[in-house]
Amino acid sequence: MNSSSVFNVDQLNIIRDAHLEWCAENSVAPQSPLGEEAAAFLIRAFDVEHDDVDGLIAALDHHMRERGRHVQIGSTSIPSKDD
Repeated sequence: MNSSSVFNVDQLNIIRDAHLEWCAENSVAPQSPLGEEAAAFLIRAFDVEHDDVDGLIAALDHHMRERGRHVQIGSTSIPSKDD
């Protein structure tokens, strides 16, 4: 995150634009659970190295690829609660 931990209007616009562009490119509804996850990632990822739309989208693409590497189609689910 930026040094003051508060985003200015320009930074928020960059994050919004990256979110909307990434969602459109990936056919994801911005308000869907995946869209919300993407927005949260972009907020966390915004910093000196990721301070423009293209940089943020590249970071999010990388994050989603890494996230997907750990998923195996057809594998059994891991329970998240004691049933």
